[in-house]
Amino acid sequence: MVLSPAQLAGLAAGHGDDATLEVLRAGQLGRRRLLTVAAARAGGDGPSVRECLALLTRAERADPAAVAHVLAHPPVTGWATTALGGHPDPAYLAGLAAAAAVRAGLPFTLAVPCPEGTLLLPTVGGAVGLGAGLAVVSSVGGRYDGRPSTGGDAPPGLSVRGPAGAVRVAASGPGGGTLASGPGGGTLASGPDGGTPAGGWLPTRRVTPVRGAPPTEVLVDDQDPYRYRYHRPPTGRLDDAAADRLDRLTGQAWHWLTDRLPAHARGLAALLRSLVPLTPAPSGHPVSATSRTALGAIAVSAPDDPETLALLLVHELQHTKLGALLDLLPLHVPDGPARYRAPWRSDPRPVGALLQGAYAHLGVAEVWRCRRHEGVRGAFEYAYWREQTARAVAQLAGSAELTDDGRAFVAGMADTLRGWGSDGDRRVEAAARDVADGGAVRWALANLLPADGDVAEVAHAWRQGRRRPPPLVPPAVVPGPARPASIGGTGPEAAVRHRLLGRAGGTGTGVVPGSRQSPDADDADDADDADRAYAEGDVPGALAGYRRRLAGDPGDTDALVGAALAAGRLGRTAAARVLTTRPDLVRALCHRLPGADPVAVATWLAGGGPDRSTGQSSAGSM
Repeated sequence: MVLSPAQLAGLAAGHGDDATLEVLRAGQLGRRRLLTVAAARAGGDGPSVRECLALLTRAERADPAAVAHVLAHPPVTGWATTALGGHPDPAYLAGLAAAAAVRAGLPFTLAVPCPEGTLLLPTVGGAVGLGAGLAVVSSVGGRYDGRPSTGGDAPPGLSVRGPAGAVRVAASGPGGGTLASGPGGGTLASGPDGGTPAGGWLPTRRVTPVRGAPPTEVLVDDQDPYRYRYHRPPTGRLDDAAADRLDRLTGQAWHWLTDRLPAHARGLAALLRSLVPLTPAPSGHPVSATSRTALGAIAVSAPDDPETLALLLVHELQHTKLGALLDLLPLHVPDGPARYRAPWRSDPRPVGALLQGAYAHLGVAEVWRCRRHEGVRGAFEYAYWREQTARAVAQLAGSAELTDDGRAFVAGMADTLRGWGSDGDRRVEAAARDVADGGAVRWALANLLPADGDVAEVAHAWRQGRRRPPPLVPPAVVPGPARPASIGGTGPEAAVRHRLLGRAGGTGTGVVPGSRQSPDADDADDADDADRAYAEGDVPGALAGYRRRLAGDPGDTDALVGAALAAGRLGRTAAARVLTTRPDLVRALCHRLPGADPVAVATWLAGGGPDRSTGQSSAGSM
């Protein structure tokens, strides 16, 4: 499977046409087929493995689409890679074979190890309460496609028998074609002693089809043992109310995307196979995730509204498309160092992670572009995410770690961003740049470390009154803890954001994976006088306040951010550039040079010569 240059360009622009999406989908299915066979053989060449592979082969001959549907189940990749890593799971292999046979309508009997007393048939359902030991799953035939049939006889039931009990699952409803249990139409067989039922059947839930939804079913995966692939743990089995709410929100989000961003709706229709419910974050903000070992699944905690879910789905769809593309075509050299700034992260990232984030946030910015007329907040979110994504793409464009295809891909992303442009609201655009610049200063202070010897040499040159500093050595990148960028409640960015949006508008940027807010992010009433002055447009007064604060504490992060922003607003571009890109060096020098003005130091570092007109101590007195 090869993508043409035009198809690669279409993906780089943000979407990809139907033929391109089919190449990505087929690539993932082909990869899972190979992994399934390799994982089965990793479990040995015993009779049970041969029996499972033989059943899969029979199902393939009877109904290739049925086998393809089962092997497209996203957790199959995680199961296979785990098996290839030395931990085979024969029960999961047997479940795949049984699920394929059920979907193909084959009669079969299969003995399955069942150490936990449960057995999952991926895409079909799970039997519980079987007792630990060997279970026997069987069917006398009858096709199952996961959807109610429109007529005809119901398929014969599936039965699963274990040491502690058995489950027999019959068709649901008149003429139905679904597997169910309990009041829904399934029956529970009695236990070994003929008494009360000892097991139960948990049918796989599916998203209710809506206009624009995929032609194939989208599962709600709250059972698969290999769905634990994300930064937040998945939920257990959803109760009916939670499942209904997720189903309703998903349908509404799909309607929104179909109406407003149909290209992304088509992308989801082609590539989405399951939703994995996640436990909510402690902050209460919705979270979402994808995994390279489960492409086709989107993990999400249900948000409050369908527009937010649509945003999360687009963000993760972009990760899914790029992950599938990278399985076919390398865009960068592997295993590069973590040295790039991703604007939505506080820690340095390798080039591959930056590319993933930039492509995902290209989708985020596009969603907000659709919503930019929804008041000031919509305009701000669009301006902010467009600006941050453009900065990430600019870093990628300058990276030597990209392949030729990677450079072409990044150039396509840049073309899309240039084509969007701004909405012309200078107040909103300025606020977005302030927040973006403030984040750059904070990242540099957290992750860049100048060498002690270099700081000493530069400080000596300053004391000697030299017109220019010695050649600057690039700083070391010393990663802090891996974490999203914090949208805090202090500093000039918070004051600017609060003044622009107000309490009713929220602080913005808090619903996108990879960003977070502090609990007091809305509380700007305690803003510092300098921060308040900056937000109100008194930039000279704000800069004077930041200088006073830095004279007392050169490590005051909020004040360093404020000095960088204020210098830029006042046209002191050289100082602003250094304060934004090398605040670590300015901070280190000011610790060594008591009383030194950081704006003057930054101006000198930029090659502009010492500025002694700030009212601060001169070099001769240091």
